[in-house]
Amino acid sequence: MPVNSQAAPLPGLSVAQDGTLLRNGVRYRGVGVNYTDAFLLPLRHPEDESYRDDFRKLAANHIPFARIAACGFGPRDYQLYVQDKENYFKLLDGVVQAAEEANVGLIANLFWANSAVSDLVGEPRDQWGNSQSKTRQFMRTYVREVVSRYVNSPAIWGWEFSNELNLLLDNPDARRNLPPVNPQLGRTRRPSLDDALSTEIFTSALSDLARTVREIDDQRVLLTGNSVPRFTAYHLQTERRNVPDNAAQFATMLLRQNPGPFNPVCIHTSPISPLPQFTKEYNELIRTCAGAARSASKSLYIEEFVTCPPKTACSIATRQENVSKVLAAIQANHVPLASVWTYERKMRPDPNSLSFKDDTASVLQMIGDFNRKWSPQ
Repeated sequence: MPVNSQAAPLPGLSVAQDGTLLRNGVRYRGVGVNYTDAFLLPLRHPEDESYRDDFRKLAANHIPFARIAACGFGPRDYQLYVQDKENYFKLLDGVVQAAEEANVGLIANLFWANSAVSDLVGEPRDQWGNSQSKTRQFMRTYVREVVSRYVNSPAIWGWEFSNELNLLLDNPDARRNLPPVNPQLGRTRRPSLDDALSTEIFTSALSDLARTVREIDDQRVLLTGNSVPRFTAYHLQTERRNVPDNAAQFATMLLRQNPGPFNPVCIHTSPISPLPQFTKEYNELIRTCAGAARSASKSLYIEEFVTCPPKTACSIATRQENVSKVLAAIQANHVPLASVWTYERKMRPDPNSLSFKDDTASVLQMIGDFNRKWSPQ
């Protein structure tokens, strides 16, 4: 029986008052993939429609959804949007329609690299905290156009702000985290300390995004796109000191960085990621995160987990072992949503790129088998 009895099914993913994750109004759990190239690749190479076959393969192998960048990565990627919205949205339409046809859900990230927008409009990144800035005006326009265009699409499961932006907040040595000049991406403005970000700036932008989405879509989940908080995040915000947080402080920051209507709580972490000092193993970290989310009547989304450390050649057996640990933690801690990093990374080398065309297919098959056994029918 549905957790909440609606006359009509809720679209995509939503949450009940107690934080239970729902799909079309019914309790849901599942493991998907990150597939950032789904739109970025055709945005840069319009003739490439490989996403169509990719979505069909995901569906055929019991992988129900993909987290995508429904936006550009650098300022140059937005030039088509600025100059020719009809053709920009024609490309994005193709991705959404292909997902619909394959019955694959999409977590649509709206501002993957948030510095791209401020660079595009010629402002420093701290203008994400100014409600009257060109940056925020662009944000509201883009959100309204994308959300209103796809609000009725069954492929859209949720809306997301950015990617791992919380890792850049409150850094006392802000110069080390400024967006570098990159002419290839169209990032030509030299960064300054005005490009530093704080929790207050981040929270202000999140609130504005939530209000803008909810003008059009009052049901689908809102997501931050955050990584697990820095293990010194509490002390960085409150004292500007890079001192390790304890478990309670870590939980405080996890909820502070996924505030209000942003639910599920997002984390990016895996068994091969560093652990905070108050944990000894991966499952304990997931238990801490899931408990903090439940305390706020929220669910947890392990949004990115990798199978192989960076700059490492991992055997398939090692990848499978790492995925097994993640799936075990998901099941043990009743985590309803997760997605592996990453599927079919075509535009740049990535040791964690998974494909049905090579031996990493066995990892995707593990996830598909898990979904068949674990997810509700």
